[in-house]
Amino acid sequence: MKLKLHENWVESASLALLAIGFIFSVFMGNSILSFISVFLAGAVAARIYYIKRYKEPILPFILMIIGFLLGYWVGNFWASRLASLFFFAAGFGLSYYLHLKKYITIFKNQNFFK
Repeated sequence: MKLKLHENWVESASLALLAIGFIFSVFMGNSILSFISVFLAGAVAARIYYIKRYKEPILPFILMIIGFLLGYWVGNFWASRLASLFFFAAGFGLSYYLHLKKYITIFKNQNFFK
């Protein structure tokens, strides 16, 4: 059976991000660092979602974000998983709101240099 990467790139990327999220959360020994890192991961996920939302099909990117979050959630031994989910959602919501209100802009935007 031959692996067709051009057809299954979403599944491969989601699995890789699941592994990265798991490894990343296992190496976070402190719960405060874990909450900060998951908040920043939510902010980055919102930025990717904001950039890709009207340009490309969004479902593959949502699956990759969920893959990372699931891997991070499974490997999170030192902190509360519910609190980690809350901080991810808070980072996602704050970053998406700041992008919508144009407080944070995209680098290729004409109004980036003010």
